[in-house]
Amino acid sequence: MTRLLLPLEHAPHTAAALDDDALLHALKRLPRRVQQVFLLNRLDQLDFAAIAARLDLPLLSIERHMNQVLQAARPHGDGLAGVAGQWYVRLQSPQVTACERIDFRRWLDAAPAHLEAFHQTELSWRSLLGPARQLGHDDWYRQGRAALSLGGCSIAIGLGVAALFALGFWA
Repeated sequence: MTRLLLPLEHAPHTAAALDDDALLHALKRLPRRVQQVFLLNRLDQLDFAAIAARLDLPLLSIERHMNQVLQAARPHGDGLAGVAGQWYVRLQSPQVTACERIDFRRWLDAAPAHLEAFHQTELSWRSLLGPARQLGHDDWYRQGRAALSLGGCSIAIGLGVAALFALGFWA
């Protein structure tokens, strides 16, 4: 797989590439958990297993979240790009098997369009670094589950206030 990856200094110069503002907007529309998984991977360079352990999520959820990010970063209606994105994410998983790597190689060799779609997926992934830095500028994504929602906290506070009323301590 490493020989398929492009050099880091290769910048996306395609007409289909979205600009940073459009990518940032697309990332902001994703659920907070998806954003958090993406930022932990992209900015902190944590692998899927480390993210899964840190957030107490199954590896398949991490893969699904990363697929959502790539889907948001590509033009809609491009089915081949979707398949390339799925392969790109799956190959990063520690659960990828040798058979899957062989299947990927067969898919890649089946048509020149497959290689081009995978190449564009790599470029798309690289183009997400700038918007990722903007999205995670205040490091909110490094906090645990409590940082994502106040729902559980609100319930606890509500129960505490109800208990105070019930016991007559609230006056």
